[in-house]
Amino acid sequence: MTQFTLEEILKVTKGTLLMGSGSGVYPSVSIDSRTIGKDELFIAIKGKNFDGHEFVVQALMKGAGGAVISDRGLIKRKFFHGGESNLHTIIEVKDTLKALHEIANYHRRRLKIPVVAITGSNGKSTTKEMSASVAGVRFNVLKNEGNLNNQFGLPLTLLKMNDSHQVAILEMGMNEKGEIEKLSQIAEPDIGIITNIGMAHLEKLGSIENIRDAKGELISRIGENGTAILNSDDTLVMELKKWFKGKVITFGINSPSDITAVDIKKNKDIGYQFILKMDGKDTVINLSCLGYHNIYNALSAAAVGKSLGIDINDIKKGIESFKPLPMRMEQFMIDRDITFINDAYNANPSSMEAAIKEFSIADFPGEKFLVVGDMLELGEASEEGHRHIGRLVASESIDCLITVGTESKFIFYEAVLSGMPRGRVYHCENFDEVAFILDDELKSGDCVMIKGSRGMKMENVVERIIKLRKVS
Repeated sequence: MTQFTLEEILKVTKGTLLMGSGSGVYPSVSIDSRTIGKDELFIAIKGKNFDGHEFVVQALMKGAGGAVISDRGLIKRKFFHGGESNLHTIIEVKDTLKALHEIANYHRRRLKIPVVAITGSNGKSTTKEMSASVAGVRFNVLKNEGNLNNQFGLPLTLLKMNDSHQVAILEMGMNEKGEIEKLSQIAEPDIGIITNIGMAHLEKLGSIENIRDAKGELISRIGENGTAILNSDDTLVMELKKWFKGKVITFGINSPSDITAVDIKKNKDIGYQFILKMDGKDTVINLSCLGYHNIYNALSAAAVGKSLGIDINDIKKGIESFKPLPMRMEQFMIDRDITFINDAYNANPSSMEAAIKEFSIADFPGEKFLVVGDMLELGEASEEGHRHIGRLVASESIDCLITVGTESKFIFYEAVLSGMPRGRVYHCENFDEVAFILDDELKSGDCVMIKGSRGMKMENVVERIIKLRKVS
């Protein structure tokens, strides 16, 4: 039951049929004219830098069964004249993005499966993947692919739901107040996870309390029959508990929790071993990924398993079969004997601090090189946020610091002021400078960790150094 009739589309969107007949049936919905399939319904989305109305004809020429538009004048003026109008189905709505949301919500409602939603300042994607790995031991799971977690990606993910799916696990991202509420209205989750609350998006939201409230929009949309999964070690997260009337499952390490990890040990190679305790039962977990913070992600995934009725042994299978995502503490070798840890997907002060502390205690035979870029969207807190990281680096077991970007110069300054040897601290204007320094300094057994906000695209450092080494 994945197809849509024209009658359903008109009813759900309160649209007007401008052209065509009422006999259309659409196997799916698309907003991309480049990849649209035969008979699919094309929705002409207007964005800040694009307008889907410019590609309606292209979509129809490629076989789309119809189009949803909001600019009647543009369509008539540019594309349809006389008898051509009868060849295609065109539906007019007030807002095409809203129409996409309405169709996705309609589809979510007619396929009545549990929907799990995940938000938080850090760890959303990893928690989503771990939760999907746990749920996948017992169920056929639908999840967002990549970072399709916004007002475009989430509804498109829901529209992929079909009769074979038994659980949907969705990551929800945000930049400003109201976005999580809107995504929750579309997805209508039964289970909501808030991983943690930190200083991401501070520039737009203004305060950590506003960030808390924006993340809390998730659980405010879950009914009394739903479940909220909350990090008991995060005070701001636990403040949201009073908003919720349904079932609460807590996870944590340092505070009393429904699901917890004890006897935590660092593995000799990669990851951690710990005892997972829940519902009076326990089992040993071997987590094969870098980062102490990933224990929290594993605990939240275990809570999802518990909510879905999965037993502790299958939860163990799901967590232990999880493979880290690209650019999240991703470890690999170059030149056979130099280790790179690519954690370049994103950064804010809390995730940067966690990554540096993990890197500091990592066991490598050579020196540790930390390459960091700007942490974006911190607003007035940006300078102090970066200076804090500089002080942290100087206090940890980091042999060489390389910074790149406008704001990261404050990391550089503070690391020097805090006593890090001046000859082992560099500030660069671009990635080529970073690569040349690394190429000159790196020796057998050394390790490099790279981290910065998504907008910095710090993964380019890896590309530069690999290219440089091949040339030389």
